[in-house]
Amino acid sequence: MNLYKGILKITTVFVVIFLLASCDEDFSTIGGEIIENPAGVQLREYDVNAYTVDLKSVQTNVGFSSGQSVQNLKLLGVYNHPVFGQKTANVLSQVRLGTTSPEFPEGAVLDSVILNLPYFSTEVVEDGETEYELDSIYGSGGFRLSIRESRYFLNNLDPSEDFERAQKYYSDQQSLFEQFLTDDNIYVNENFVPSPNRIRFIGENDEGEADTTYTAPALRVNLNKDYFQQKIMDKEGSAELSSMSNFYDYFRGLMFKAEPRGNTGSMILFDFSRSDAGIKLYYSYEDETENDEGETIAEKAIDSLGIRFGANIVNTFEGEYPAELQENIGSNSENLYLEGGEGMIGVIELFNDGDLEDLKSENLIVNEANLEFYINKDLMNGATTPKRLYLYDINNNSVLVDYGDLNSRSNDPLNARTIFSSLPETNESTGETKYTLRITQHVINLIENGTTNVRLGVVVTSNIEQLANVSVRESTPELSGDNNLEMVPASSTITPEGVVFYGSNASNEDTRLKLRVYYTSTDL
Repeated sequence: MNLYKGILKITTVFVVIFLLASCDEDFSTIGGEIIENPAGVQLREYDVNAYTVDLKSVQTNVGFSSGQSVQNLKLLGVYNHPVFGQKTANVLSQVRLGTTSPEFPEGAVLDSVILNLPYFSTEVVEDGETEYELDSIYGSGGFRLSIRESRYFLNNLDPSEDFERAQKYYSDQQSLFEQFLTDDNIYVNENFVPSPNRIRFIGENDEGEADTTYTAPALRVNLNKDYFQQKIMDKEGSAELSSMSNFYDYFRGLMFKAEPRGNTGSMILFDFSRSDAGIKLYYSYEDETENDEGETIAEKAIDSLGIRFGANIVNTFEGEYPAELQENIGSNSENLYLEGGEGMIGVIELFNDGDLEDLKSENLIVNEANLEFYINKDLMNGATTPKRLYLYDINNNSVLVDYGDLNSRSNDPLNARTIFSSLPETNESTGETKYTLRITQHVINLIENGTTNVRLGVVVTSNIEQLANVSVRESTPELSGDNNLEMVPASSTITPEGVVFYGSNASNEDTRLKLRVYYTSTDL
């Protein structure tokens, strides 16, 4: 490119940026009709090949980075989606002793065993009263919840890889784990419904007076006391409790199992790694102390032993898609289906070779390139829509260059990276709702830098700031060629939300999935 064309390109870019930022009525909204545009920005629309892939088996024993710590996020419950049908999420978790070789005072009596799993919630204070709004709960009905001991050993390292790599466990292994469950329930609730009520504690203050305190809402229930008496208290001084490795082999895990009750249910996202998540064994004993007169008296003392959840925790999913939905899997159909959990992703192939070569041969400045996904409300049946979408490079299991926009907010993922991936936008006049994924630099690299035209994957996500990927063991269809579907974003596995978009074969031109490229020609 000669010096004159280079200067012209730079000048045009600044002019376009200025116009996009202004409120000039000649160019009010990019993507709308362009009338009397002094910068000469033009629009081309390209058909894309988009189809739905069903994830049959996806890795779920992964953690999620959160600042300096790791969250172990898992779904539990039953969710009845109006489009994707009924899905059940179960959890199998390692457990570990808070203290190895625990010693209990003579005459100690186990009073209660309490499980505590806090919900995600927000504190709201109105008129001096504290209430809570629950978050990350899908649906509002009840489901059968049971907890049983598992005798399946969850390996941290993979024996088939000479114990050099982490062991992977998958979403479709529930039937395997079921074979290793004990017969007796440690806990069962025939109709469990998450409650927003705060947890009340009645105790004594430093002056010995009755005192009431509160904590945020949680799944807080009594577990079978006799079971833990035999499993833990009666094992005092044994080899089973003497080390963490021995304990992992002795008490191999707990299965949290959800079962539907008709067509109702709710699914809850828990963080099993929280410091206040786990099980506590509360026991009492007589403690001899001296009173003010120097007399020895016996007082009742209460203490506890904690059991935490281990690092290896597996989410399993069960459920079938409706027949009419299965017909759209793997086809270049009128609709594109996306669902979290073990669910569905979209695969997008940009440009055919002729279109891309034509673009390369022209003197163009690409100002913006967007993929616009319009929701098919007629097929959503009133379902809530996902908060965000995430687009990535399937061939290399990596982020796109456009992901690195300046709107990174690790503490506010809902509103993060909205330049790259917009929040859902509804047109007031048409009622259509769309998501916009901007891939401007990706398209520029294809045209100017000769980068490979890779397949793209689009998923629903509950946290666009999370970049970890998880393995895919089986999918329908399997992607052809050398670049099979090997991994998907982990953040898509921790939400059961789903959405139906108009696909690349939709009959309505206005809502059909296309690539929209806004450009300026530098030809004089």
